[in-house]
Amino acid sequence: MHDATPAETTAPRGPHSPEEQLLRDALGDDLGGELRVLSREPYGAGALTGFEEAPTGAGQTRYWYVDTSGKRVDAETGFVLGDPEHPQARIWLHPADPRLPALAPASFPDAAATLMGRLGISIDRKPELLVYRPGKRAMFRMRSGERDTYLKIVRPEASSSIVELQESLRAGGVPVPLITGWSELGIVLTETAEGVPLTSRLAELDPERLLDSIESLRDRIGSVVTGRDARASLGSRSEWYTERLARWSSEGEALSGLPRDPSADARRGRPEQPIEASLHDHLATLTRMITSVDPSALIVEDDVQRTVHGDLHVGQLFVAEQNASAISGVIDIDTCGLGDPADDEAAFMGHLVASIVLARADEARAAGFRRLLDAAIGRWLAVDRPGRVRVAHRTAVHVLAHALAPIERGEHEMAEQELAIGIEILGSLLEG
Repeated sequence: MHDATPAETTAPRGPHSPEEQLLRDALGDDLGGELRVLSREPYGAGALTGFEEAPTGAGQTRYWYVDTSGKRVDAETGFVLGDPEHPQARIWLHPADPRLPALAPASFPDAAATLMGRLGISIDRKPELLVYRPGKRAMFRMRSGERDTYLKIVRPEASSSIVELQESLRAGGVPVPLITGWSELGIVLTETAEGVPLTSRLAELDPERLLDSIESLRDRIGSVVTGRDARASLGSRSEWYTERLARWSSEGEALSGLPRDPSADARRGRPEQPIEASLHDHLATLTRMITSVDPSALIVEDDVQRTVHGDLHVGQLFVAEQNASAISGVIDIDTCGLGDPADDEAAFMGHLVASIVLARADEARAAGFRRLLDAAIGRWLAVDRPGRVRVAHRTAVHVLAHALAPIERGEHEMAEQELAIGIEILGSLLEG
């Protein structure tokens, strides 16, 4: 999932991506500020890409989204380029997401208060957007006094199935939050998850005991028959990521001409070197590792599949107040369904790689993520463990996917560090 407003960067920009060029061509003089990539993920026949437009004066920051999927929507809320039945692209300004009609009324204080009032809940503070995945879902924290209620915005046609799924999991002993209300407009209300966020207890948890508790959670999820498939495996989209990143690595395109960063080279313990050269090498290495795996090692037998979370990572997990190594709650189960357990393991480890780098300014926090990653590697990539190459391959795709956003934002050192960790932990498996 993507944060609504990632941290700003002042790194140099490379050439415009096709999506950015579409946005610039469509808006022309109406585009008054600098653009920065927020998010990008494959969708339909193309991608769904978010941009932040920073104001040049006293104006407000704007968030634009470019959809090149070619998929239709029930009602357009922005620009349509090309044939409306099969558009080259559609462009909208947040929060006018055409697939999430409840997003706009939930985003503004007065409208949100009215919306929540109709659902029987009063709020006394403005909505807090926690997560936004364009075209798919958003999550708000709604507050009244000391009470927090979480408002999930989904596609209207998905709301009833999400409620049914969450209630099935809860009946099966999976500690998902209690649903307090929902609407066919694409709204699901839930209480706070039990416990405290896992990420707030990194220094206290025991990695092996925590993984035991995660395995118990996965067993409970696996025992529930949902009647639906999990979110499509990221492994099935590996070509999209490798092709997307090829433009950044081939012949140094978009990486050439960047300034040297002697301090970064010193931290890496090697002589001064253009940072783009090492990033180019890391991209080439990880891409080669992904594409060189024997396809027969990636086959998923039917008897291996079971119900999985579909997007398992530390941000989805809560632990008990009195025991930081015991899972007490899990959230964001919309992606849950029949799938390959390797996907949850890969998502968990890939997210930890990104978390280590994102926390690099906080050594203790980064060390906590690293301890957990090392324990997960020892367990899920253990020698002679069945399917370990499949887990490693999908983890590599997750690392590549996490590196895409900072590369396109110009945060090349961050991307290089993520790729370096991925190569370090997976090289012996995927190149050996």
